[in-house]
Amino acid sequence: MPELDFIDTQFDPTTDRSLGRRIKDRGLLTIIFLGFFALFIVGLAIESAALLVGYIVLVTAGLFLVGRFKDTGDEVQKRALKDRNYAFVLVGLMAVAYPLIFSSDAYLIHVGTLACIYVIMALGLNITLGFAGLLDVGFAVYFAAGAYTSSQLAVLFDVPFWIGLLMGGLVAAFFGFLIAWPALRVKGHYLAMVTLGYGLIMNILHRNLKFLTNGTDGVLNIPPPSIGGFDFLQTVSIFGFEMPFQANFYYLALALIAVTIFVSYRLQNSNIGRCWEAMREDEIAGKCFGINLTRMKVMAFSTGAFFGGIGGAVFAHMIGFVHPDNFVILTSITILAMVLIGGMGNIWGVVIGAILLIIIPERLREFENLRMLLFGASMALIMIYRPQGLFPGARKRRGVDRKKMEQLIEQSGKSGIHARPVA
Repeated sequence: MPELDFIDTQFDPTTDRSLGRRIKDRGLLTIIFLGFFALFIVGLAIESAALLVGYIVLVTAGLFLVGRFKDTGDEVQKRALKDRNYAFVLVGLMAVAYPLIFSSDAYLIHVGTLACIYVIMALGLNITLGFAGLLDVGFAVYFAAGAYTSSQLAVLFDVPFWIGLLMGGLVAAFFGFLIAWPALRVKGHYLAMVTLGYGLIMNILHRNLKFLTNGTDGVLNIPPPSIGGFDFLQTVSIFGFEMPFQANFYYLALALIAVTIFVSYRLQNSNIGRCWEAMREDEIAGKCFGINLTRMKVMAFSTGAFFGGIGGAVFAHMIGFVHPDNFVILTSITILAMVLIGGMGNIWGVVIGAILLIIIPERLREFENLRMLLFGASMALIMIYRPQGLFPGARKRRGVDRKKMEQLIEQSGKSGIHARPVA
């Protein structure tokens, strides 16, 4: 995991840029982002298998050539950090434009919505694994808890979706709380085995507790969300673009992603996030410094599970049908792979990892039996050449800029005090 000096984030040297320099930097950043977005859109729009193969070869070769220049990726990341808010706006606009571009293709909008739902769940697992270092291999349990809770409340008691959405997240958080207690006694690969067993047990219960889950018959006729008199199964028109009803669920999931990213950033930079980081690096050292490991682990499991339940609730009402086969162990492994490939602890890396692991298998569907072989080979190559993920999270070295501190002391009129750097 690369290190990032806290000095660079605490005392940003880019605040003195001139207006012309800012315009130039933002223009270049816009070109870079739009270039990647155009590649993404073109890859989705290709329908011919032969053209898709050529496209994959060209993109792979291009990425290989770019990777030969070691400073290229770092330079793009630095430019994005210089104009972080502007980069967020760019990403948001591109995400909003996605259904408008494919307004006539309901399938691609549906795939985009599915990717957004998995982004929410991957960000939830990133809290548990990326922030706190707790390996949870049974994350589909929380996915199922949110889906079954929201759907059954709507089907049996006619509870509105918005209440069911919150209840699904809370019930999933409760299941995270339940798994946290036995997990307190183990760590590392032993923790992975405990959560794996938990996931297998819950899938068996999904199939046999018919009074709660309808067993293998599943939950049918789940009503869609509605706002006032607008039903989410109605078509929507934006800026003159007539889009299928799948766009309603897409924008709903996109809004929930924005909330999840906001909460993730706030948690990462809070006292709780720093305690999770210390616990992730060394539990013994963290305990010596007064961190309540029990409370921190329970909070990590419950918080991550909450967002897993939110994703499950949206999934249930979008599909209209819930079955135990939706929540098998392969689902948990897929969500785990999203975090590992994207980069543990890196919020935007996890977002990209989740999108890639949903979109790529769909685009390789033309190859039938070969698609999973190609997909598995690509993941193996990523793990060989990028074992920390495509966008590994940065470890912050927290310290004090001596010169800056002395300057601030002089400005305060107490020049007799000297600052000492903190290790």
